Amino acid sequence: MEVSDSDKIVCMERVRLISEQIEEARKYILAGSLLQLRLALILLDNAVELMMCRELKEDFAYHDYWRPRYQPALDEWYRAGLGPKYSDDERRDAEKEFEPKARILQFRLNRITADERDIVCICHKMRCEAFHREHLRREILLPVCKLLYATAADLTVKLRFRSYVIFPPNVHNEDTAFLERFEMRDPVLAFGSEESLNQLRRKLIDGIDSNPRELVGVLSQDLVDRIVQTVECLGYLGETDDEEKIDYNLQHTQFWREQGAELMKDGMRGADLDRAYHEWQAQGRAKFTLYKIKRWKKRAFGIASYENPARALVQYWAVDKRFAPLEIDVARAVVEFDDQINAEIHSRPLH
Repeated sequence: MEVSDSDKIVCMERVRLISEQIEEARKYILAGSLLQLRLALILLDNAVELMMCRELKEDFAYHDYWRPRYQPALDEWYRAGLGPKYSDDERRDAEKEFEPKARILQFRLNRITADERDIVCICHKMRCEAFHREHLRREILLPVCKLLYATAADLTVKLRFRSYVIFPPNVHNEDTAFLERFEMRDPVLAFGSEESLNQLRRKLIDGIDSNPRELVGVLSQDLVDRIVQTVECLGYLGETDDEEKIDYNLQHTQFWREQGAELMKDGMRGADLDRAYHEWQAQGRAKFTLYKIKRWKKRAFGIASYENPARALVQYWAVDKRFAPLEIDVARAVVEFDDQINAEIHSRPLH
């Protein structure tokens, strides 16, 4: 089948798309402002998703081509181990969502490592925060972007194009500029050999230093600082430094929201209301306690000792997703408390 010039251009543009998108992310990382890092995170996340999508589409198409249409040949095909290693449900999920793509590529096809899967999935969640909810993790964004950048560059070798068409180069062509920039002299072999792909990867990572020690230290310090600040805010709200009182106020607030207000509305008072609280507490109903917060703080300190940045990122995310709701709730309560104090001050008569 003859390929038209327009088809050739599109094919080469698809080959360039990933590398040039990663290149653009490098510019933002090196510039280093918060909003530029946000853009780098978005670009890298998209590049990773495009590579995973392309890899799976080719695998899906291969099995669709060889899949027998009728029984009993279909059952025999599966029994012979010729069918896909993933289920139809897993495939449907992967066609729609990010994490199922990574799960198939790691668990079923062994095309990426567990660490790579963890990194791209957690960074995808951070990207969703930054893109959809304007949540910018200022203190950790630079080392996280560097880690994702290094991972994306590695995946350009692992999740390569299996087939492509190179448009004949000319001196005015962007394709030629791309090949020259990456020192790929033979456009036909540029993406077909391990040596050329590793050359492309080396050019991509040039200038980006992903330091695991920097990352684990920043992740640990970010969590520890936020936890300490939240406990201080709890003391501020309760006007106490006594840990027992802080813990009591923390748990009693949760009881009040869950049961106490309704019980009081129904007429319960005094000792009966106190007894209801202690029964609720004894059942372990409190989602947040000072004991749990201290355990999270200990885990946060421990992140600094991790040697594997992917494991550190997993631990960070595990603590963060449990702690963040409390952090947000307490920060909101402090704002409301301060507003109330300011309102009382302004309402006082002048003497």
